[in-house]
Amino acid sequence: MKWKKRALAALLAALCLLTACGEGGLGGDDGPVDTVEVSDAYFGMAWYQNGTLNPVLDSTSINRLLCEALYEGLFEVSGNFTAQNVLCASYTGDGTTFTFTLRDDVTFWSGEKLTAADVVASLQAAQYNEASPYHNRLVEAASIEALSGSEVRIVLSSPNINFPRLLDIPIYRQGSAESGDFADGTGPFQPVKDGNQWKLEANESWHGGFLGSIRHITLVPMTRADAAESSFRTGDVSLLREPRIAPDGASTIIGGSIDTVRTASADLHYLGVNYSNPYLANAKVRQALSAALGRQSLCDTQLQTFAAPAVLPVNPQPAADGLTLNMSADTETAARLLREGLEQAGGAGDTGQDDGETDTGEEDADGEAGGTDTGSGGASGGDAALSIRLLVNANNTFKVAAAEQIAASWKAVGVSVTVDRQPYETYVSMLQSGDFDVYYGETLLTPDFDLRPLLSSDGSLNYGGYSSQTMSAAVAAARSGDNLAAFYTAFAEEMPFIPIAFECGQLIIRKGLIDNFSPAPYNAFAGLEEWTSSGE
Repeated sequence: MKWKKRALAALLAALCLLTACGEGGLGGDDGPVDTVEVSDAYFGMAWYQNGTLNPVLDSTSINRLLCEALYEGLFEVSGNFTAQNVLCASYTGDGTTFTFTLRDDVTFWSGEKLTAADVVASLQAAQYNEASPYHNRLVEAASIEALSGSEVRIVLSSPNINFPRLLDIPIYRQGSAESGDFADGTGPFQPVKDGNQWKLEANESWHGGFLGSIRHITLVPMTRADAAESSFRTGDVSLLREPRIAPDGASTIIGGSIDTVRTASADLHYLGVNYSNPYLANAKVRQALSAALGRQSLCDTQLQTFAAPAVLPVNPQPAADGLTLNMSADTETAARLLREGLEQAGGAGDTGQDDGETDTGEEDADGEAGGTDTGSGGASGGDAALSIRLLVNANNTFKVAAAEQIAASWKAVGVSVTVDRQPYETYVSMLQSGDFDVYYGETLLTPDFDLRPLLSSDGSLNYGGYSSQTMSAAVAAARSGDNLAAFYTAFAEEMPFIPIAFECGQLIIRKGLIDNFSPAPYNAFAGLEEWTSSGE
């Protein structure tokens, strides 16, 4: 822990006193000494006042950012998506039954000691409330119980060796969410009321030790849950989390003296496939479509440099033996796989690259999707070996541009593509009815990268009718921790859907307010012990 490191440094400084090295670094009680230069710079955070702030149930983006300063989970998810202990001192687990032992040095702001009962109450609040943003993480928890004052046991209905990644769920003191403005937390900051104004002050009893240079935060009340961006532009709010690739296609780019910080995420962009199309049902055809993609180029251009290319549906991309994860287009391999796949599926197998007369799927003069292929794709399409209708949400300009670049990549290997741009409501309806060949999709996966919604025959995101007992077995084995590499190999060979990239999160902060700002995927205040302020 950071304070232990500082304590060790202070002790060494004291030993140096014996050899005239300098002054000692111990306080009068031989405890660690706070040597951080505290900043007096203004730091404002938005607060949407909608009743008691319950960190487990509040789903507004404004308050979820605020909760990261106030509350902690058993674990924190790091930038490479590993579970780092926070309130949990240690745990044991076989993938189905987990026992978590709590730290014995944690107290709430109120001074009450953290107990297993508090953890159970917080987790069950998420489990039993479908409106909770953490509800889906606990749907397979068959039981959550306190074994003692410091031990919690969770039994799952099916194995998940990565279950601790899901337990960054905020913990609050049992019963404290029923009254007052803030449920009682353990985080580095605590709310303090100064007259009619709420602010955040450093939690002097925080188990993590001394905070960095920021010790005081002004809370800026919001009457609307979407008002934080305008308050950031006026200077009232100092820290903002906004998507760079917004759902409505409006990129959140704020000029001026700011720092923009990327964070890793589990937000997957991918291409879904309709398995009623006999050509797309062939694994080599899907491998060909994947190999033809210039993923790095897509991330650098249409996805605003705010995405990490992905061939496999996990972040970060694994270093798996025997697998080559090429983020650039490999047209030679793609053409070969396409030819072999079409031959297997009964097509002509001619990639049509020699004459270069493939349909580009350009727009008609009225701006609607061009091309006459509005039904299911086939193995014919002029001189092309394969015709595909690529469905995309027309309301998101980034995705439309990405879809057109994908179409160009497939054209290079002889595939005819019509980019079918549809308003969001129509797009969703067509997904649900299976009215597509390929669709451009996006989904926010859980931190354990559970792919069953996409790969299970009854998965909620399995719009294309994919079904494979072999793949289901590989997924189950990977979730059990038996053979993760085998799953990666099976996915690459089967390519049941085609990953494109993981979108990055975006945090925007006033320039010079914080140096050494290194947020985690779900915690903007990760590493705040190391914060300094240059004031530039």
